[in-house]
Amino acid sequence: MVRATLRELAPSFANPEQRAFFDCRAPEVLYSGWMGAGKSRIICEKVWHLARRYPGATFGIFRKVAASLNATTVRTFFRDVAEPRFITARHRTESWVEVAPIDGGESARIYFMGLDPDPITGVPSKVGSLDLACAYVDEAIEVGEGDWIMLQGRLRDPRMPWHQLGGATNPAGPTHWLKRRFTPGRAERVYLTATRNDFLPEDYKARLADLPDNVHGQRLGRGLWVAAEGAIYILPDEQVRRPEPGAVWHQVVAGIDWGYSHNFACEIVARSGSGRMAVLGELYQRGRLLEDLLPALLAIQSRLKVAAFYADPSEPEYIATCQRAGLAVTPAINDVLPGIDAVSTAIGAGLTVDPSCRGLLAELPNYHWAPERATGGLRDQPTKLDDDACDALRYAVMGLSSGGVALYV
Repeated sequence: MVRATLRELAPSFANPEQRAFFDCRAPEVLYSGWMGAGKSRIICEKVWHLARRYPGATFGIFRKVAASLNATTVRTFFRDVAEPRFITARHRTESWVEVAPIDGGESARIYFMGLDPDPITGVPSKVGSLDLACAYVDEAIEVGEGDWIMLQGRLRDPRMPWHQLGGATNPAGPTHWLKRRFTPGRAERVYLTATRNDFLPEDYKARLADLPDNVHGQRLGRGLWVAAEGAIYILPDEQVRRPEPGAVWHQVVAGIDWGYSHNFACEIVARSGSGRMAVLGELYQRGRLLEDLLPALLAIQSRLKVAAFYADPSEPEYIATCQRAGLAVTPAINDVLPGIDAVSTAIGAGLTVDPSCRGLLAELPNYHWAPERATGGLRDQPTKLDDDACDALRYAVMGLSSGGVALYV
């Protein structure tokens, strides 16, 4: 049996947040920071530490794309963290390594895997066969919330008395799902932001300090969750929440953006007597025929007492089909700039978005003004990419703003 020295059992920490991440046993933990904050390193240190303490347990280190692992996280693991004399086996093709525990017993196994979707099932099928003690995602902003939840479902290895899903990442936009999930902090979800790295050379620190004061410099040099330049809407974190229990809405409408090869989006928006708006829910589907979606739309109309569905006017046949089925559909006002102004005004006045509206919340941070190639500036129109829920929201807000909706209490 190979035993470790005290030095090997206690890694040095670049900052207090690294130590807190290393010691944390909360069900979920996120470590965010700028370039050089030691994010990949602390994941590797923690997994190595746990593998040496829990015989036979299985751990996973993930990135969204498997090809990204070898040049980044795996390199850090074997170059800076792992002690070769404690490695008992390694399988390069299946991307795992086995580690001798401190006090003997069966070797623990660490997998290095990507969350690339299977071309047939559309989900990371290899991960589905794992029973993990802990799982950690490097550069976690790359993965979707569905990936995160899927990994939670793999934390069931009984050879470790507690389980954890963790991530380390550079920041993204302020409404990214990770920022929403971990802000504000909760006992079961610990959020740590690195402020420094005591081990960085002075010339590296000087280069970080010299980064431009734009979105890239603020995210990568200062670790801030800021919106990209040209972002059309900025939805504050505190406005991503469920409505207050017992809230009374005087008007409820919905906006519809048709889609099949891209997303069909229906956003349900309510307005209170004081004029404040809230997005209560959504229907966000891809690859579904209108006839398949109509039952869900009719159920929404009945359950939420939706007075009108304002739909993209470019498909009059779809509108007629919905009307024949009993859905209160009417062509939307499709004036883009006035609609964007109306949504921006609503957000500024406190519009909230229910956390269940994942389609809308995923689109909002990436909804930008289109670039003007000739001048290098921005055009007075949004980019037409992944904007289905944003368009549906615009139709609904313009419908409410037009005043043509029946009232109910």
